[in-house]
Amino acid sequence: MILNVYVMTPSKTVWNAPSSEVILPTTTGKIGILSGHVALVTFIKVGVMRIRYQNTWIPIFVKSGFAEIEGDIVTVLVNDAERGDRIDPEIAHAELEKAQEQLNHAQNSPEKIRAQLFLKQALARDTAAREFPDSLALNIPDPIASKNAAASALTMIQHL
Repeated sequence: MILNVYVMTPSKTVWNAPSSEVILPTTTGKIGILSGHVALVTFIKVGVMRIRYQNTWIPIFVKSGFAEIEGDIVTVLVNDAERGDRIDPEIAHAELEKAQEQLNHAQNSPEKIRAQLFLKQALARDTAAREFPDSLALNIPDPIASKNAAASALTMIQHL
């Protein structure tokens, strides 16, 4: 069975393609979604969601937002998202080291909270970049380059 998966931010469509399975990083833990899943609305936390596309797991970095599962449609609306292949692994690793350094040097509670959030985001981006299969020989849909990206965003909003 196939899921129709949409991952969107306020400024772009990150994923708009069928999938056989999705794993979402929610505030209550990771949730696996297969065809026929019960209807659900859940919060998404900063992390890496995974989409199974043609028997290959595609990691996508996501910031907070929410997801709706209705029938075989998975709609993920988040503040920001990037496919793992769109993240430079060297830059992501440098950001992770910088975030760890900021946390080590945080002096007061607000600084520590900001540094912890920055560290979570940097760790998720680094993970998505490292987990993206190097030898991926798939034709992955690119909604960013697609002429229908704006139309798919409108369709997604109308679906909600």
